Amino acid sequence: MATSKESKAEKIPREFAENTSMHGILQIHNSKRLSIKAFWFILVLTVMGMLIYQIVDRFLEYFAYKTTTQISERYVQNLTLPAITICNYNRYFNLTSEAEKNATQALSFALDFGERVDNFSDFSLRNYMKEKGWQLKDDVTLIYCAINELSLCDASDFEPVLTNTLGLCWTLNIPEVQKRDGYKDGIQISFNVLQSEYTENPLYGKWEAGIKFQVHSPDVPPQVDVYGQSVGVGLWASAAIHKTQVQNMYAPWGPCDRDNENLQFHSTYSLPACMRECHDKLIIANCSCRDPSMIHYSGTRECTVGEVVDCVAPQRLELQFTFGPNECGCSQPCDEVRYASSLSYSTFPSQNAAVGILPILNDPAITADYLKTNLVGLSVFYDTLSITTAVESKAVTESGLISDIGGQFGLWIGISVVTLFEILRLFYRLLNYHLCTPDEEKEQTQEISNIESQPV
Repeated sequence: MATSKESKAEKIPREFAENTSMHGILQIHNSKRLSIKAFWFILVLTVMGMLIYQIVDRFLEYFAYKTTTQISERYVQNLTLPAITICNYNRYFNLTSEAEKNATQALSFALDFGERVDNFSDFSLRNYMKEKGWQLKDDVTLIYCAINELSLCDASDFEPVLTNTLGLCWTLNIPEVQKRDGYKDGIQISFNVLQSEYTENPLYGKWEAGIKFQVHSPDVPPQVDVYGQSVGVGLWASAAIHKTQVQNMYAPWGPCDRDNENLQFHSTYSLPACMRECHDKLIIANCSCRDPSMIHYSGTRECTVGEVVDCVAPQRLELQFTFGPNECGCSQPCDEVRYASSLSYSTFPSQNAAVGILPILNDPAITADYLKTNLVGLSVFYDTLSITTAVESKAVTESGLISDIGGQFGLWIGISVVTLFEILRLFYRLLNYHLCTPDEEKEQTQEISNIESQPV
């Protein structure tokens, strides 16, 4: 209860102490004994220290930018089949002379290892690679192609893709859907790799015989030399695939940057597409011409063979080691689709199948032994009609941070939002008194308080 001796400056804090919902303040105010006051004062300071420690810990946890990943699997009625890019391990066929064979081997050595070699005449290397590469022809190199065992496909459904290290490759990209789990509703293809016509030098070329393939999203350029899987001759590979959709967090919580996902030649952003554009632009800037494998930059002239050997090949090899995603400004995409695959193999063709294939090829020179050393089979299918989704999110959200801080305030000193307004009101009243009350009135109040406090 206020007395006449109490000034207004003393009355404001007292009223706050008597009415606040903050734990401990009222106990300090009401305690008569000094020891009890000291106890409550020390206790309030202790819990205030613990409060500050916990709040700092919550802020540090938030600014650590940690993420959590929620993984879920969703079953669907059907799934669109992905794109498949297939390459032969041999780059050049139908070489007409020993000199041409030696030249292509030297060129392959230059492209694979970035080494300069001499004595190359200038011609269109792009046209040469397309002409001498592995040609996909129905009933010759493409023996069989079917989707869902009912819809047949042929060589016209494959698009050519030119690569430096694997030569002429082919991409099958048909927007068909798989409606049942397993092998029968996928894609089945068999090839003749023409091993008898291989020209790779085993000293510095490819040792393998067969194909290398990559299952990828139609929106992502293939990188068969990096991510491809192999199938040797005389084998049928069954690739059971599973589709995963990934949503990455934006910076600073994650690696993606939506503001940096605009590419010049690709409508869908992906890390391989970004890296390809980066390296291609650097090669054009340094060599003043475009690599024969570049499908864009039509306004830039094609490099001659000499320029490919002297500039493009060494530059591309150097860029692979010196210009990574950070140097190129390429970030992980915010949304991406991945295809995980597991392979199993069986002998191909079987003895009975060989008897059936020979009439299709219609070549007396082709025997069952020839088929075992030249044919490759491939099946690509979804193991289950489901999509796995991996979504990154903040480990500590803004609302979670506020809730944590509010919980710490409530646990240690009983502060709620209402209590914060009580404290703001206290400061407002004190400021209003000290700033807005005339000095004469303060002096009069203090003099009256001093007079009344004097003993009679």
